[in-house]
Amino acid sequence: MENATADELYTQAHQQWREVVELGLHDSEDIVYGIMPLLVQGLGLDADHLPSLDLLSDMLMEIGAYDEAVEFAERMRDLAPDHADYRQKLAALADGESNRRRVVRVYLHQKRLQLTKDVASR
Repeated sequence: MENATADELYTQAHQQWREVVELGLHDSEDIVYGIMPLLVQGLGLDADHLPSLDLLSDMLMEIGAYDEAVEFAERMRDLAPDHADYRQKLAALADGESNRRRVVRVYLHQKRLQLTKDVASR
């Protein structure tokens, strides 16, 4: 997408991610890495684009890149400190090392359910 905006790139990545989740392929690193460049490109245009930060951090969490996801979650918290979902994400990532994987998996499962629920209600 030449001359695309951050919103347009996010929309394209979000649509691809929704399809991936619907197919149950959300834990495939190859697929995740295939979608990420759209979000990175969008963040290059608008470093504070919250939807892109949120989706990119979710995708990093899916593949176990928790330290990288924390950086984005902290930026989201700084940009929108009152946003409950962003605080919840950061709390899941901040959980102790031994419990973090389970807490993150529960968090991501809820996000995937919401994503597919949003599609089904249309």
